[in-house]
Amino acid sequence: MNTVVMQIVAIHSGNFSDKGNFSGYNASGQRVHIAGRQMEALGHTPESVKTKPISFPLYTIAVEREFNVLDANGEPTTEKFTRTQAGSVFATKQDAITAYNSDKVLGLEATADLAKVATGLGLTEELLKDLASVAV
Repeated sequence: MNTVVMQIVAIHSGNFSDKGNFSGYNASGQRVHIAGRQMEALGHTPESVKTKPISFPLYTIAVEREFNVLDANGEPTTEKFTRTQAGSVFATKQDAITAYNSDKVLGLEATADLAKVATGLGLTEELLKDLASVAV
């Protein structure tokens, strides 16, 4: 499995593009591309912000993604570019933190459960350490 570098980003401003996606910006001006459907899931559309502004900050778990540059006909070229893109978007800081940590917490819970089962089977601490070092 490829390692994806994620970062939590607080979005303090932004705007919808003509295509309906959202360009969000953190306090230092870093741009994060947010798909229109992700903003819509939070209740924000290009039309809705005309009457009800977005309550910032929003929180994203962002990743760097690589894309092909498209030619004038919309066909991919061999040239590439990277973009910081929201994998997910949250209205609250706590929801973003919980989601960011969820895979790590799940791994810890699985390890703790394995230790509980192994102890119940009467395995020694040395065997438990060996089990913990085995990649699943």
